Amino acid sequence: MRNLRIVATGISGSGREEYLRKFIDIAVKNGFQIKPFSVGSMMFETARKLGMEIKEDKILDLSPSSLNFLRATVFEQIIREAEDHENIVISTHACFRWKKHVFQAFDFHYLNELSPDIFVTVSDSVLSIKQRLESSLQWKGRLTLKDILVWRDEEILLTKSIADYRGRPFYVIPSPSPGETLFNLAFKPDSKKAYLSYPITHLENKEASLASKDVFKEKLRRLGLTVFDPGEIEDAFLLEKLKELKDSGLNKLVIGGNGCEISIKEIEDVVEDLLDQIVARDYQLIDQSDFLIVYYFSPIMSPGVLSEMNYGFSNNKKVFVVFQGPESPFFTYYSTKIFKTEDELISFLKKEMLTARVD
Repeated sequence: MRNLRIVATGISGSGREEYLRKFIDIAVKNGFQIKPFSVGSMMFETARKLGMEIKEDKILDLSPSSLNFLRATVFEQIIREAEDHENIVISTHACFRWKKHVFQAFDFHYLNELSPDIFVTVSDSVLSIKQRLESSLQWKGRLTLKDILVWRDEEILLTKSIADYRGRPFYVIPSPSPGETLFNLAFKPDSKKAYLSYPITHLENKEASLASKDVFKEKLRRLGLTVFDPGEIEDAFLLEKLKELKDSGLNKLVIGGNGCEISIKEIEDVVEDLLDQIVARDYQLIDQSDFLIVYYFSPIMSPGVLSEMNYGFSNNKKVFVVFQGPESPFFTYYSTKIFKTEDELISFLKKEMLTARVD
């Protein structure tokens, strides 16, 4: 499948540009040429060509008419150049959060002209985003954790709304995901997509358990599955850091090599938001998957895993489970099929995928 038009959004600090480079590298290795268009970089270049020297930290202070003019000029260029390329990816924002208000960063006219085939939002944990922003001249000291959470949520919602309006697929992609994730979504649309569910709390040896999960995840990806792992956006890590701060009596968290400090109050202020967004994002990842794979390595029932199984099962998704017991009637009820070992599940998936019976 060729002649693709991909729109990739993501807030500043999300790792969007870095992720798209991974995607393009994988595409090239598989014989597909991708022309990237970075709207932000092109706007600065266009301004320079017009004799406007705009500092990185001042561009969003331009008048709306000036920003719209620069953006329109860039999209006119993209439309012209896109004709010479089979596949393109446009890296842009859906919206900006600047000085405590939000404004759109796209133009419906040009979206209609380009007629994108797929929309994705590249996202990352709030702490990783904060660390990148604090290393940026434009964003250093501007956004609190709360601001980042709100903007991240707005970016996903607005991009999904545009995709829904145009009747095109939409996906959230964690920036730590491999480039194969977007490659499969773009160039292998018939490849199966799986949400990987697993317990995180109440683990005796958390580090070893999660390492085992990662090995299993790579086995699934080598089968050709597109695997969405909710743990690739590590928002819960900030909650762990909050506990460590309280236990140690410290009142601030220092991140990154630039000595960025986050007060314990700033973290406490976003706990509820963070927990709610974790649930909502995991459900979005389930929605964009074909089925769930539950990798259960704990004898203690996890409310989070059971909730994900319930959500997927009740929304027309099959739920395949690797679990040795002891079984709960609720756990069994929301499972399509339970396997005792990883190998049993992988053999089943190989057989079912080859006969295209996993829907």
